Amino acid sequence: MSIEGRQQRNANVGRILLWEGRVSRGRLISEYGLSPIRASEWLRDFRESYPEWAAWDSKLKADVATATAYADAERAASATRPSAVSAMLIPYAQNAPGKPISLSWDFFHPSARIFSRLNLAIADRLRVRFLYSSMNNPEPHERTVEPHSLVRAGRRWHVRGYCLQREGFRDFVLGRMSKVKLLAEPSLADVAADVAWMTVLQVRITAHPGLSPAQQLVVRNEYFKGAAARVESCRAALLNYMVQELMAATDVDRQTPPDYQLAVENEEECRKWLFRP
Repeated sequence: MSIEGRQQRNANVGRILLWEGRVSRGRLISEYGLSPIRASEWLRDFRESYPEWAAWDSKLKADVATATAYADAERAASATRPSAVSAMLIPYAQNAPGKPISLSWDFFHPSARIFSRLNLAIADRLRVRFLYSSMNNPEPHERTVEPHSLVRAGRRWHVRGYCLQREGFRDFVLGRMSKVKLLAEPSLADVAADVAWMTVLQVRITAHPGLSPAQQLVVRNEYFKGAAARVESCRAALLNYMVQELMAATDVDRQTPPDYQLAVENEEECRKWLFRP
């Protein structure tokens, strides 16, 4: 096999290891359609190339990412010249066991170390503890969360879960986290109890009524293929991210063109879940 071919195989294995926190033969088989023998060969070659990156866990029957793996990856990310590790740093999340949801383009690149801790917590139903900074409380403060979903909404990644400090389900931006620690305590929160997550809205998006008829037709042709509106299913917990990404007005009297070209027509139905402008 050529050097390039082996590097590509290592990149495939390394991406799963870094972003999911572990990699197994079964995971490679399901992701790449390999035979058991080929999957074992991929893992063997990867261990030879990166001997300090993975530690075998006999209970999980998987190679678990080490601190060295993340330290090396973070050095590669800050290097001016690309390396064999660079391909592994492309955010890997589309088919991860935690089933993260992608709502938009990739603008913000999360830390693989943080992403993998959260992904493992979701997959293994464990709690996580981290320091968090928010706009309302910018000083880093401790949160303990029982996460159930990773979500990419617009330009940022979030984790959704039950916050023990706030005693309720919340969203946390990955870019505002630090010192994420996977805990041994099991996650007891039931996703079915997350009402905002379980509630699915049918959001009707239209051209802003403040536009002229000719302008509305332009918007309809651009966004709705000429239809009067477009209806999108959206979890209530994610509604504000959807509205912000589309720049859709929820108060057409205050949010007017040209800043807003779209509007949420069934705003009254969605009002309970919306941030007010």
